[in-house]
Amino acid sequence: MFIQNLRALSAECHKQLETNKLSLALLSDHVNENIYLNYLIRLYGFVKGFEQFMYPMLPPHFKNITERKKAHFIEEDLGNYGAAYYKNTSPSESFFKETYPDIYSAAGALYVLEGSTLGGQIIVKHLQKKLTSGFVNSAYFSAYKQKTGSMWKEFLQQLTTLPPSELEEKQIIAGAIITFKIIDDLLDDSPLTFTTYEHRKYHK
Repeated sequence: MFIQNLRALSAECHKQLETNKLSLALLSDHVNENIYLNYLIRLYGFVKGFEQFMYPMLPPHFKNITERKKAHFIEEDLGNYGAAYYKNTSPSESFFKETYPDIYSAAGALYVLEGSTLGGQIIVKHLQKKLTSGFVNSAYFSAYKQKTGSMWKEFLQQLTTLPPSELEEKQIIAGAIITFKIIDDLLDDSPLTFTTYEHRKYHK
C-alpha cells in the first residue's frame, strides 16, 4: 500500500520530469552527442553530491548502498567523449542536509535515483540506434546491467520496511517529490549555476 501511495502521489512530478525538454530530446530521433553529454553533465553534480553527503546516513537500512553509487559512471561516460566537467559543481553539504534532513526524506530521493535505472535500459537502446558514430555504451544508463530488475526489487523491499508510521511515509513521499522537482529543474534550458540553484525553495 505504501509503495502504491508513493507512486501515486509523486506521479505528477514524475510525469513532468519525463516531459522535460531535455528528457524528451534524449529520447527523440534527433538526439546527438551534445544532448546526451549535456544531460549527463546536468545530472552529475546532484548525483555526486547526494552520494557524498547523504549515502553515509543510509546504512544499515539499505545494506548494499555502496553498490548503488553511480556518479563514477557519469565520469566514465563523459571521459569517453573527452567532455569537460567539474568535480566541484555539486550543491553544498548544507543544501543536501536541509533538503533531506532525515533518513526518510533521503530514502525518497533514493527512490527517484534508483527508479531511473529502469528507464536507463530504454535510453541505452535508443542511444545505440541513434548515436551510430562511435557511441560507447553508457555506463550510467546501464549501471546494473543484467541486475537492474533484481536491484530495483531489493530496493523496494528495503524501502517498504523502513517507515514505522504514516508520518515517516509522508517524509519519504515528500523527499521523492522534491527530488523529481530538483532534477526537472536541472534539466531545463537555463544556465547551470548552483549559486541560484541552492537558493530555490523546493519545499514550498
